[in-house]
Amino acid sequence: MSESADDLWRLLAQAGHMPYGDAKDALLEQVLRHAEAGGHTDIAFNTRMRLIAAYAQGMSPAKLFVPFARCLADYDREPGAYDDWVAGSLRWDFKFAVRAMTNFPEVPKDRALAALDQMEQRYRVEGQSPQAVYAYRHYVTEHLGELDEAERWYERWCTTPRDENSDCAGCDPTGKVAWLASRGRDAEAVDLAAPVLRGELNCDEQPQLILTALLLPYLRTGQLEAARDAHRRAYRVLRTKPQDLRAIASHLEFCALSGNQARGLELLDRHLGWLDRSPNPSAAMDFAAAAALLLRTVEDAGHGDTVVRRPAHLDRPAAESTARALRAELTAEALAIAARFDRRNGTTHQTELVHAVLASAPIVDQLPLSAAAVHRVPVEQAPAPIELPALTTAELIERAESGLQRDATTEVTALIQRLTEDAEPTDPLLAGRRAAVLARESARGDDCLATESLLRRAIEHYTAAGDEDHRQIGLGRLGVHLCRHGDPAEATPLLRASLAHLGASADPAVRGNAVLRLSGGLLDLYDRGLLPDDASAELPELLDRADAEAAASGDDELIGDAAKQRLFLSENNSRIDDADVAARTAISAYRRANLPFRAATTLYYLAGIHRAAGDFTAALAATDEALPLLDADTRVGFRTALFARRGDLLLLLERPAEAVGELLTAIAIGAPAGLPQLPYAQWDLAIAYRATGQLLDAAEQAEAAITALDGAGAGGAARGCRYLLAGLHRSLGEPDQALAVYDAIIEFDRAVEDLGDEAYVLAETADLLDALDRDAEAAERYRLAAEVAARVDDPIRVAYCRYSAALSLHWSGDSAGAVAAVEVADAALAALAATGPDADLLCWHRARLDHNAARILHAAYRFPEALPRAEAAAAGFRAIEVIDRAVRADYDQARILLDLDRTAEAEKVLAGAVAELDDTHPAYGLLTTLLTETRSRLG
Repeated sequence: MSESADDLWRLLAQAGHMPYGDAKDALLEQVLRHAEAGGHTDIAFNTRMRLIAAYAQGMSPAKLFVPFARCLADYDREPGAYDDWVAGSLRWDFKFAVRAMTNFPEVPKDRALAALDQMEQRYRVEGQSPQAVYAYRHYVTEHLGELDEAERWYERWCTTPRDENSDCAGCDPTGKVAWLASRGRDAEAVDLAAPVLRGELNCDEQPQLILTALLLPYLRTGQLEAARDAHRRAYRVLRTKPQDLRAIASHLEFCALSGNQARGLELLDRHLGWLDRSPNPSAAMDFAAAAALLLRTVEDAGHGDTVVRRPAHLDRPAAESTARALRAELTAEALAIAARFDRRNGTTHQTELVHAVLASAPIVDQLPLSAAAVHRVPVEQAPAPIELPALTTAELIERAESGLQRDATTEVTALIQRLTEDAEPTDPLLAGRRAAVLARESARGDDCLATESLLRRAIEHYTAAGDEDHRQIGLGRLGVHLCRHGDPAEATPLLRASLAHLGASADPAVRGNAVLRLSGGLLDLYDRGLLPDDASAELPELLDRADAEAAASGDDELIGDAAKQRLFLSENNSRIDDADVAARTAISAYRRANLPFRAATTLYYLAGIHRAAGDFTAALAATDEALPLLDADTRVGFRTALFARRGDLLLLLERPAEAVGELLTAIAIGAPAGLPQLPYAQWDLAIAYRATGQLLDAAEQAEAAITALDGAGAGGAARGCRYLLAGLHRSLGEPDQALAVYDAIIEFDRAVEDLGDEAYVLAETADLLDALDRDAEAAERYRLAAEVAARVDDPIRVAYCRYSAALSLHWSGDSAGAVAAVEVADAALAALAATGPDADLLCWHRARLDHNAARILHAAYRFPEALPRAEAAAAGFRAIEVIDRAVRADYDQARILLDLDRTAEAEKVLAGAVAELDDTHPAYGLLTTLLTETRSRLG
């Protein structure tokens, strides 16, 4: 790193935009080392001042004392040498130093009390309100257990006027809420917080900390919905901030006392490692006590043997423990820290507080934390258990064959279990039928290899039995399976040979089923893209033959199966009307045959056809018709898919509130089985929640979907869901989380070499960083986005990112870099113009570049160059009737003219701009103020 003053100031500005934590501390410490080595005393002082707050609000508050003492001494030695902000910052820093006494038992009690006295004296001498002093006297006396004294300081804190030294409008009431809650004054705590939560909070620590302070007051006053929302809103922000370990402890306590042990264990697993590097002993004590309380409630519920994992730390290896054993370990840890505080304080107060937490009784039995947790499935999931009588192997096989035909899931499962447990029959025909039954059940579970093996075994048994009809049926079934999952070169000869033999049967049902096996296999090959053209032409003829055989047999099941295959063929040929007719024929036949599951699956498939054709209303009507056909015996996978499809269709019909219920049902049905379609239902549910304004629910569902999709290797789908999540984070005011999600998207795009998407998301993150005033980072993202966009020949994005990067460099304080970037942006715009884009589009980008260039050159004191750029910007925006930006360019043009002492011209520009606006326009006040000043110059 260069040791020049400009570089150090720039790095100092960069650190100012970083979140509190190790990275920020490391950069500031690096700047301090170079500033001291280079003799840059002003930079060193400014860096120490920033380190005080960084240490206090990051992970190393114990380090704040050294820079605080040094800065205080430097200031007191020569106050007149420093700007006014230094005195105010040092007054604020006293609060950090005093509060550290309550966090570190190593800080002598007398030193902390002396610091309080020094703080009060300084505030009095400098004419400041003592409100902050009273607040911190309250905190110290509360920590010492002098509760009557703490109440007196609390009253003075509340009745003394606030000033610039007071904690912010969110943090100051948070401390008051915590005190009231600790005294059991819950209603007062809730009332005090209400106006704060209704207002706009601009503090990094709010509203998550005041919401955390309200968790137990909400529970104890029966405001359960508020308690649930407070937990969910606050924890989302806190979960990425190890410096807020104490607040995480409050959420563990909340889970323990609200019947949410599973959620609490999830949090404990995620954050237990933070305990090993707690920001201070007090936070470690609170976390250990809350975790021990949680584990006690887990043990009380009869789950003391639940395995809990504790990560490695230093010489301690990673280990798994039971809830019971870890509770004892954490209890001892919390009490040991409390004893250290009590020895320092000469009291037993901290130990008493830990014991009170450990003995806390649940406040409510169970508070559901989401809509999914309370959603009830409309159809009973568990059918009555099947009690099988003593049956011979032949009877078991016969009942299983019948049950498979009727889709009697529960009965078939029980029969298959019995058949699996029993020895294989010695009779080869029975052994073949048994293997065939097991193969059909295996196929339902998508175990392709096991299904093929069982089918081949069945054929071997039929061959040994000398039963050629059964053997040919078995070969046909193997052919269908291979068409779907195996080698078509083996499959189609099997099917044709099977049909050649069975087609001579006297039974039309036998003949019809053989035809359907061939046509069904060919349709499967079509779906796989493996069907030759001549075979495709054969399909209509085969289905005509199947229809004729079905009609001759009078078998409604066969009629339905033939019509269903015609449905598939019509869909493949995009004949929607024919598909609808075929579906109706199949459904009617299945209803006559009392096969509701097959009727329902046909309706589901028909809904998919209408959805693909864009007729969402017809698709939803088909699912409406399928719903009454479901019962407790309907397969879980199908029930899940049907409700998920209904949710999807309701979203497409812009009925998101109704979609929520259908998707929740799909998830509730499918979750116990861990079905692979669940993450897609969760993704849709996140979309539905977003549309209904339930952003917390939406974000939680999106996160769950992403985890599942990543686990399933569905990277592309996970990428799409991440994009939704990033937008939700932004809507929830969680920009850091949004940036982390965008980074994951960018990483995926790079891995799959999708440069277009990578450039788009890089630019979007740059826009977000720009909105957050993290200008140096924004400039770098814009630069990267421009480079990637250039590689995919996207001149519009290249130009946008180049002129945006220039302005971000300007805002970051890098004037020279910004001026150089303007030249790069000019070249990018020339390249865009050479492509012959739409004239208005080109005008828009040229005007934006000119406006950025005007501001950059003006700040660099290159007034003659800045003026024509501002004039061109204003003219360009007016040419495309973007008046808002035009008048802002007028404002910059007037400021440049004033710096060139061309006051009359500036007055003319401003007067013209003001005349275009009414007094409600956001820029009106800015323009009129400068116009008044300009006219005063003219006399």
